[in-house]
Amino acid sequence: MATRMRILRILGWTAGIVVCLLLILVIYVEMNWDAPQDRPVSDLRAPADSATIAQGEYIYKYQSLCWGCHADPSAESAADPGAFPQPSGGFLFDLRNAGPGFGLWYSRNITSDAGTGIGEWTDGEIVQALREGIAKKRTLFPIMPIDWYHGMADEDLLALAAYLRTLPPVQNKVPDNEPSLFAKALFTFGMLKPKEATTEPVIRPQREITPEYGKYLANNLAGCADCHTPRNLQNGQFYYDSLFAGSSFAYGEDEGAPMISFAGNITPDMETGIGTWSEEQFITAVTAGVLPDGSVLTTHMPYAYYKFWSPEDLKAVYAYLQTVAPIRRTVPDSRLVADLSSAQSVERGAILFKARCQACHGRNSRGAPPTNVSLAEVSASLSDAELMEFISTGEMSLNMPGFAKTLSDKEVSDVVVFIRSIETK
Repeated sequence: MATRMRILRILGWTAGIVVCLLLILVIYVEMNWDAPQDRPVSDLRAPADSATIAQGEYIYKYQSLCWGCHADPSAESAADPGAFPQPSGGFLFDLRNAGPGFGLWYSRNITSDAGTGIGEWTDGEIVQALREGIAKKRTLFPIMPIDWYHGMADEDLLALAAYLRTLPPVQNKVPDNEPSLFAKALFTFGMLKPKEATTEPVIRPQREITPEYGKYLANNLAGCADCHTPRNLQNGQFYYDSLFAGSSFAYGEDEGAPMISFAGNITPDMETGIGTWSEEQFITAVTAGVLPDGSVLTTHMPYAYYKFWSPEDLKAVYAYLQTVAPIRRTVPDSRLVADLSSAQSVERGAILFKARCQACHGRNSRGAPPTNVSLAEVSASLSDAELMEFISTGEMSLNMPGFAKTLSDKEVSDVVVFIRSIETK
């Protein structure tokens, strides 16, 4: 009995010590996870000439797609449904179920509002946030693609800053982030940290159809590497030895999208990648969303915006991807979240429209930034049979993909029924 009591006391003391240590650890993490970064800010100045601003607009709208995260893409303007939404922040990334759980993260307001946006930031502070992951001395969570923007050239970063200065101020106080204890621990112990300081100018490669320039576009300026490279879901870090081998998580799942999909393997592997694709097939997939087999990519691949890229940029990316190491890796197929079997005609059409059409044609088919085509107006002049034919076959001169190999005739019919229901409202 005495021996048993001693064992119980030892176990009790041990448990108490463990609890105390855990409590100390939690307190330490809570006190230190958001410690300020006292790193100097470079005295960079963005030119304000029209050519620089136009370059920044091209990056913002069509290459880096900044607005896509910093504004709700479905928040259409009542006055101009085809206008780009203002990047006033507030887009929610619900990462509570991602890996071990990282909490709730909101995109920031990057309009020129002085109180709630970046109106009082210097150009150097904007560059530091983008390239080093430090925003006003605070470390950014890597939803912001710092790993890749770290290599962005001074010229492009300053052009982006110059364009952001032209956007009208929008007063919008974004909710505070709600990081999980696990995410805070990653910050505290340096698993999540800023990129190293940039002390020398970063020069943009010559704009020409070369693998070098394509590498800069795919890795640093656009989101190719960020979306198509797998991550460690336990800490969010990229597997750099598997560059472009396909995402390790489903896009859209954490945002409550109607369809989720994995970014594909775009290494030149002959079986699971794009090793058999011609340059023309690659450009068609990137700008119109149509794969070599005729099926259509989900709109998580922003092909409607990449159609605005210059031919030289597209060809350079293809040239570069042909030089990366081929990796045999298959990603899961895309899938609808909703169960179509229990939905009725117009309801089924609404689900399919939201999943396949809304990104280009807007929530009420009255236009969205990439096309500015009001499907509600165009469809009014077409019979049901003509509209079904248009959706099924597409129109490549307009970069409109045909869905004949992606949607069944019944599903196309349901989409038409839904569009007609909008026209009558």
